[in-house]
Amino acid sequence: MYTPTRDEVADVFDGVSVLDFEDNEAALTHDRTKAIAALDAFHRLYCGESLADLGVVPDRDMAAGWARFEDRPDGQWTVDSADEPDHPDAFAVTWLYL
Repeated sequence: MYTPTRDEVADVFDGVSVLDFEDNEAALTHDRTKAIAALDAFHRLYCGESLADLGVVPDRDMAAGWARFEDRPDGQWTVDSADEPDHPDAFAVTWLYL
């Protein structure tokens, strides 16, 4: 199992790591309130706009799930998104689809 370090995530807000991908973002929590707050703080800080400014509707644009982080030979890591909550390497994730 691989756990992204503080230096490898986009940022951490109130203890919730935020990951930034091409098509979406993720908060490493299933706590919906914390996920929304962390993703909103990320957007305010890095994009100068809130999730509301972007027209994000949490019930439509966010989904809870599970992810596993895997080492790659080049020293980077990949995210395997799968609904396997019982997998020992699974992390709780709330995805934001932009």
